[in-house]
Amino acid sequence: MRKYNLILVGVLILHLFLLFHFQFTAWPEMLLWPYLMIHGWLPYLNIAIPHTPLLLVKLFVFYKIFGVGINQLKIFTWLSILVLDFLVFWIGKKLWNVKTALIALATFAFWQIFFDGNGLWFDLFMGLIVLISYYFVQKKNYFWAGFFWILAFLTKQTAVFFLIPIGLEILRDKKTIIKNGEKFILGILIILVPFILILWAFGILPAFIDWGIKFGIFVLPKATGQIQLPDLKTLFVSLLPFSIFIPVLFYKKTRNIYLFVWSIVGIFGAYPRFEYFHFQPAIPFLGLATGFVVSHYDKKNRLIKSFLTIYLIGSLILFAGFFIRNWNEGTRFFETDVSDVAAYVKANSKPGDTIFVMNWWDNIYALTNTLPPTNPWVPQLSWYTEMPGIQEKMVQGLSETKPEMVLLQPYSDIGLSSYIPEDDFNYVQKNYVLKTTVDDIEIFVPK
Repeated sequence: MRKYNLILVGVLILHLFLLFHFQFTAWPEMLLWPYLMIHGWLPYLNIAIPHTPLLLVKLFVFYKIFGVGINQLKIFTWLSILVLDFLVFWIGKKLWNVKTALIALATFAFWQIFFDGNGLWFDLFMGLIVLISYYFVQKKNYFWAGFFWILAFLTKQTAVFFLIPIGLEILRDKKTIIKNGEKFILGILIILVPFILILWAFGILPAFIDWGIKFGIFVLPKATGQIQLPDLKTLFVSLLPFSIFIPVLFYKKTRNIYLFVWSIVGIFGAYPRFEYFHFQPAIPFLGLATGFVVSHYDKKNRLIKSFLTIYLIGSLILFAGFFIRNWNEGTRFFETDVSDVAAYVKANSKPGDTIFVMNWWDNIYALTNTLPPTNPWVPQLSWYTEMPGIQEKMVQGLSETKPEMVLLQPYSDIGLSSYIPEDDFNYVQKNYVLKTTVDDIEIFVPK
């Protein structure tokens, strides 16, 4: 047992070491949204957020205690990933054995990084909570399965896809379908009812329905520019790791087959906007499946042995390319230009001043302790600002608040950065004058 403990500690240390040295993605929203909440802005009512709020609430509490910053975001992210590591190991040990658990953990750490997991986004945190729900489903404790499923849904709406494997497992035991279903629903309601009442008490409920439900579920996925599908090569590379489920499906135990379903629905969030980090909810199940296959396969079965050899070689080749691209690449969204502009703004403003960031990263507000002039704050993307009345409200906020400076990244000819919110842009052109340029970011001040 001591040997296994040493291996466990070694894998955890290696995972942290790799996370520290690979490129970290500091998504601007993970700083901005909790930062605004700390300054009294209510989600949905004062901030246009298309996701459910649980992760933001946790970040709000964490930043309230430790301050807002890139390092704090990294610490929160890496602590969350460590919790995932322990969960993968613990669940693998509980459901199978310690050997399976260690292989599952090592595999999870490997693919978690490969699928752009070194950065906090809703998919990563939702996957953590879904994994707990999965464990309770396997233990047929459907009350707690429902309890954690609704927490996952309140982290990101794509948790709804996990109702597919949960429903299949409830239906599997025909004698207790109604009883298990009732327990699952009760686990949901014990969280969902207080959540709705809290939103109602703060006057947020109508805005939550508009942004988190109507917009986040029904408008955003179909918006022009939001649909981004992979080419065949990218699709092949992203699905190749999941070929480990081929031998899993030959094992007759139902648990192993359902593990495949849990993993498949975990990648549904990659549609319509395909990005590797949307695979994060599936990676723990990929790790568990690998742990099971490697620790249980018949050593005399040459076919499986050959498959695993090819799979290992292919995985190492994929990771080698990822290693070369990302080793010591710093922090995304906090490159030199971001730090330079943040330093300029801090030197030319005081805490609490208002600035207006156009066509650039909104983490500048949090990094400079300034505030946006528009309330509600809305991302300057076409699927937000082209909604009826949005730009009119933004211009009204600009004219009433009169921000001390405007930061503008010049618009490009193609891509998301080519979109110009005409009303906002015209207001700035009419009332502001270019003062200087910092790392290609134009700084405007009032005329």
